[in-house]
Amino acid sequence: MMNNHYIPQFLLKHFCEAGLIQYCDIENKKVESRNTRSIFSEKGYYPDELEHDLCNKIESQFSKLLNDKLAVSRYKVTINSDEMFLLKKYMIITALRYNSRELEDDPFISKMPLDEKTKLIGDFYGRINKVLNCKNHIEMLQLIDINKLNNLGLFSYVKNIMHSYTIIVKTNNCKQDFLITDRGCTRYSGTLSVKKAFMLLDAAKETNDPFLAQLASMVTIHDYSVFPITKNMAIINMSVFFKLFTKTSPYRAMFSNLSSTISTVLGFGDISLIEDPKVKNMLNGYKEYTMEIKQLSSTDVFFLNSLLFSLCKKNFAFANKSRIEQSLEYIQKEKNIDLSFV
Repeated sequence: MMNNHYIPQFLLKHFCEAGLIQYCDIENKKVESRNTRSIFSEKGYYPDELEHDLCNKIESQFSKLLNDKLAVSRYKVTINSDEMFLLKKYMIITALRYNSRELEDDPFISKMPLDEKTKLIGDFYGRINKVLNCKNHIEMLQLIDINKLNNLGLFSYVKNIMHSYTIIVKTNNCKQDFLITDRGCTRYSGTLSVKKAFMLLDAAKETNDPFLAQLASMVTIHDYSVFPITKNMAIINMSVFFKLFTKTSPYRAMFSNLSSTISTVLGFGDISLIEDPKVKNMLNGYKEYTMEIKQLSSTDVFFLNSLLFSLCKKNFAFANKSRIEQSLEYIQKEKNIDLSFV
């Protein structure tokens, strides 16, 4: 029986110092210096075939993108259409990869007929396989074709990420690190989570603007998700709603009442973080996406680490205690949880 990692080793190596990572067991209040082979893993977690598919259909490709382009970049990153698809595919797999039974054990869902439950949350391995087998952007979008909808959970994860835009953030300036948890990512829905679509629909009706109507059809209650990819770098996929607030957006003035409070809406940062990738059309039909790497403040990192911890089930890890101590203090205060053992 194979030892399966639900957080891949190639990623964990970017959270190591001197080849070791600090691995925290919340329930047993224990911290150990470990190598990456035996953490965030469980024997028989996946069927052997799925383990091989994860390696062959996403991990090997994304590991190369991470090592060759993302992790080594300081100010900006340029990727092509295939690499952007790969990045989004990786985020969807990461969001689906942890086999939490919280929905299956929900008192309401557990009493549903099997066919209805399957349509709502689907099969854990089946959802991952459907995403792994998508070879391009078009195939992935077919998973959110409303006419073929057979799994609401998969629909939500894919729509949130495919209908979003990407920003890259780093923590070099503030000298703080990200945590990596057993979920590998986190999500946020803030004060406008439900209101966004209605605001866009109202604006589209008032202006008869097809672009605003299109945005409204792409918006969900999702505001953004955070995917740490190294101890000091994370990918954030933002709801398309926030395209309205980019520097070049012609709609920024229409929603000017929100522009000044964007940090409250997001929970961190300010409007300077809201920026679309610069897109260049290539002669071969491909596109190039250039993303500026945004630097976070210390308080931004504390907030995002708190979000990451909010979905953590059993374990989290980090590279260097001195660079996460303030985050842990923030989490203890916000979550009223004892992390003094760290």
